[in-house]
Amino acid sequence: MKIDQVTTIVDGLPHMRKPAGTRIYDHVLEHHLRRVLELGTYYGVSTCYLGAAVDEIDGHVTTIDRRIALDLEPNVNDLLERTGLTDRVTPIFAENSFTWELKRMLESADPPEFDFVFLDAGHTWDVTGFAFFLVDRLLRPGGWLLFDDLNWSVTKSRSVSAAPWTEAMSQEERDSCQIEAVFDVLVTGDERYDCRREGNWGWAQKAQVVWSRQLRRKAEEVRLRALSRWRPASGSRGTQPERLGQLVTRD
Repeated sequence: MKIDQVTTIVDGLPHMRKPAGTRIYDHVLEHHLRRVLELGTYYGVSTCYLGAAVDEIDGHVTTIDRRIALDLEPNVNDLLERTGLTDRVTPIFAENSFTWELKRMLESADPPEFDFVFLDAGHTWDVTGFAFFLVDRLLRPGGWLLFDDLNWSVTKSRSVSAAPWTEAMSQEERDSCQIEAVFDVLVTGDERYDCRREGNWGWAQKAQVVWSRQLRRKAEEVRLRALSRWRPASGSRGTQPERLGQLVTRD
């Protein structure tokens, strides 16, 4: 489905505008990300942009939110029907938390594998941080993560700052950009991910080949043994040991 067809229907609804919708739509097409997971459906605007993108490449979107999202007007089911994308998207409505639905996926006999995960829910260190570890188990090597709202905080949010569940938070927690902390400390701090910022978004691509610490130590041992045995031929300039080391340890 073309981007302009979606925009005509959903533009102006919370919380994704056309420029962001176009960016995410283009990213899915550019990298051929057919299996998409979205955490945080809300009205379903971003869901429709994702659904339209996978419709172009014969893919599918799974989107998860709490059951109360069904009370919104319009809700995601309404928008999917208006856009004709019902067959491209599977909404899941959790009673309490999307992390429980991720647990159920991981426990299934045949856990799903995703090419792209869009995280736009939770918005706290504990929920979003835990979600990262869960979706990492479901993300294929080479797959992408996108964290929204890096600059969000409880203090800055008019709709959340007075919510009863925030009363137990310290002022430091309320003022902190907790999604940014997850992205900086957990994701960027993970050597398996190549990360970059783009405005209020944090992109992370998982490495195609993930080496365990044990394999890395073994590779280093092989490299050092090869270097210790290296001798240039008599009268020749030989091969640079550094180059040999690179060849041995290349991922």
